[in-house]
Amino acid sequence: MTKSRSLVLTDSPEELVKKFLSMKDRSNIATLLDIDENTLIYHLYRVPEEKRYKTFEIPKNHGGTRTISAPITTIKIIQRKLNQVLQCIYKPRNVVHSYRHDRNIVTNAEQHLQRNLILNIDLKNFFPSIHIGRIIGLFKHQPYNCTEVVAKTLAQICCFRGTLPQGAPTSPILSNMICLTLDKDIEQLARKYGFVYTRYADDISLSTLDNDFPNAIVEYDQYGQLQVGEELQKIIRTNSFEINKEKVRIRNPNERQLVTGIVTNVFPNVRREYVRKIRAMLYALEKFGLSNAEKEYHSKYYKLSLREPSIKWTAPL
Repeated sequence: MTKSRSLVLTDSPEELVKKFLSMKDRSNIATLLDIDENTLIYHLYRVPEEKRYKTFEIPKNHGGTRTISAPITTIKIIQRKLNQVLQCIYKPRNVVHSYRHDRNIVTNAEQHLQRNLILNIDLKNFFPSIHIGRIIGLFKHQPYNCTEVVAKTLAQICCFRGTLPQGAPTSPILSNMICLTLDKDIEQLARKYGFVYTRYADDISLSTLDNDFPNAIVEYDQYGQLQVGEELQKIIRTNSFEINKEKVRIRNPNERQLVTGIVTNVFPNVRREYVRKIRAMLYALEKFGLSNAEKEYHSKYYKLSLREPSIKWTAPL
């Protein structure tokens, strides 16, 4: 008789941590995730990679598209269970506000209220830049110290086409785990120069009450163009990330200061244009009904919204 498998793990967090840290081979992984070992091997190594995920495009806020790779049902269940385990073993730093049950874009923005200067930096190709080798290294080294076979199998569960797929349940927490040293290094830099640092996924925010950032954080080239200071650049490069130079912004109190789409000049707030848009859509919904209101939104606001900062899409947990 085939054993019935659960969709979620029923062990306590302490038991999951204990099982994870004691794993030596694939059979231990199967036991941890409450899945038959042959089923695990079949879906990881025998099912063609292109059949394990469904890939599609969604529009980015500022034009272009973002590739989403969503795992098939069996892989998704395995990843959800692994995500449950990773939530138990990973303890995020206070500066991290992404993909946490107790943090969000508002708590992120609240750290930068009423600051004199706010610097926003975007990490380029955030999820695709986290390749399978980095995931293997994450699990093989401190504090997890997994065996080679366990590290590679866990990475195989989590990666698609050699990188971390945006759309997999394990990708959000793994991105935070990969950024642990990055967060630690920038946090130390923040203490050194007396400014505030937070990160929400690929969005880095730095703020200060001073009139200027030190040259370690912000520099200007011979043409007066803003660029990230060498000391901060070095930290980001050393941690194998790249700055999106087109999305480096610095704002003073006379401008609308934004952190992950939230206005932070006085108190956490959304843009007035966003409020007006919501009011217009609610009015259309009440007056014309759902179907006609949806048509109105798509005709008037949809393309415009793709160019405006908004709440970021996050992979389902």
